[in-house]
Amino acid sequence: MLARLLSKHFLSALTAVVSVAGAAQAQSFFEGFEPGPVTPGIAAIPAGWTSVNVSPGGPGTVPNWQVRNDAAVFPAFAGTTYAWANYNSSTGANNISNFLISPLVTFNNGDTISFYTRTVPTVAYPDRLELAYNTTGSTLPADFTNVLLTVNPALTVAGYPTVWTQFSATISGLGGPTAGRFAFHYNPTTGGPAGANSDYIGVDDVNYTGTGGGTLATNTSLGQGCYNRFNSFYELFAVGATDLSNTSWTLTQNGSGGYDVTPGGAAFAPPSGTATQVVLTDDSQAAVGTLGLSVGSNGWVATGVGNTNAYTPTAAVFLSNPSSAIAFWHDMNPAIAGSGQVFYEETGPIAVITYNGVYDYGGTAPNSIRVEMIVAGPGSVPIIQVGFGALSIGGNGRLVGYSPGGASTNPGSVDISASTLITTSDPEALALALTASTRPVTGLNWNLAVSNSAVLDLIIIGVTDPNIPDLFFIGMPGCGLRASLDLINVGSTFSLAIPNNPTLIGVSLFANGASVAPGANAFGFITSNGIRGTIGDV
Repeated sequence: MLARLLSKHFLSALTAVVSVAGAAQAQSFFEGFEPGPVTPGIAAIPAGWTSVNVSPGGPGTVPNWQVRNDAAVFPAFAGTTYAWANYNSSTGANNISNFLISPLVTFNNGDTISFYTRTVPTVAYPDRLELAYNTTGSTLPADFTNVLLTVNPALTVAGYPTVWTQFSATISGLGGPTAGRFAFHYNPTTGGPAGANSDYIGVDDVNYTGTGGGTLATNTSLGQGCYNRFNSFYELFAVGATDLSNTSWTLTQNGSGGYDVTPGGAAFAPPSGTATQVVLTDDSQAAVGTLGLSVGSNGWVATGVGNTNAYTPTAAVFLSNPSSAIAFWHDMNPAIAGSGQVFYEETGPIAVITYNGVYDYGGTAPNSIRVEMIVAGPGSVPIIQVGFGALSIGGNGRLVGYSPGGASTNPGSVDISASTLITTSDPEALALALTASTRPVTGLNWNLAVSNSAVLDLIIIGVTDPNIPDLFFIGMPGCGLRASLDLINVGSTFSLAIPNNPTLIGVSLFANGASVAPGANAFGFITSNGIRGTIGDV
């Protein structure tokens, strides 16, 4: 009854802000790859799309196009999610040929395809992408012979945009309406993990517009929910980049089961004369001492064994290792002639691990790191101090941080050197999130859902955006409000029927999730991100 009464009020408010904008129906669609996985991370591409990898050297460890909404490499252009492919599409130093293929469409001359794409902020390994289409309707890569455009055809370092950039192309030369598909073809030559080309690209907000026009309905995420509490933190550095040389920081267990991370602590110092060398080969690990610790040649200390020995640092692997670890993950090799070594010493519950000038893999650039840990029992480490000496600026990337054993949510890369306090919590508590599984198309339903909820959920729909980023003044610090209180639905899901009225096209609606959360703040409420839904007819 409450929702029905509020709906009447809402519809009258909506009528008051309607702007007239007619549009003809046409075969068109929009793909923003939203909402992505419920827990921020990586997931398969949406239904209707197809990923086909025909790389000549064979598919690599990440053979398919995927979507992600964790902002680990860079954030989405709009919303939270985008499609991506990377150098692990193939193996070794081989050409890459990886297709992201659209649903079936009927092409007409004059139809347009637009999309946004970008690569990593600092480019060392150039990328290339083609937009192609076929007139057979198949998902066979060999049929995509009509290339509409190429991003960075010459594979130059500066040729692929490092910020989201829109590209568009127009279908022409057809004899009439023709069934077919279009595809994004990730095809850098001499790519792969050992190649001179290929790194990582994203594709977002794909817009296929039929000749007859039409207005696409869209969803745009606004702000963020409160409060995220992650059990991990990390900083992921690009190739050859680090600003942590000659710095130090301390992790101290807090009352939330995690750590407070603050600058300062024991600086780097060479191992003492009583330290024992840890015998490590390339890409290896070894158990040390009597406190249950292990160390890896590529830069990590764990409260157990079994963590990765891979040489390429990635957030996904770091956050899923079986043992809790402090990491300064980088491709190092103490087995190289002349390299410094890894040393271990133990005094009661105190363990000291020193990477004393360990060389980069394939080079002589040294890396010096000292880790001092107080181990109170199996898996319990109340204090960790990390001191960096000189760190190489060459070689592959570097990941520095801490994560407990098992699967962890990706908190995104943080600038450690610029932070005065980083706080983790275990168990994790993810921010309230609002997602839209459909777009606000005239004649259809706009479906919304709240996740990571507390006690009782609400979904607020408004005709304006109050744009209040922080409700601290009513006892909800860090929580925002992005929808006027025109309709309030009790429950974690809500479907709003959009009238089949062309005068609504172009009108924006605003949604915000909220949840009763006793003890979270003085007011006892938390809010989600907002969503702006702009009504269209396709």
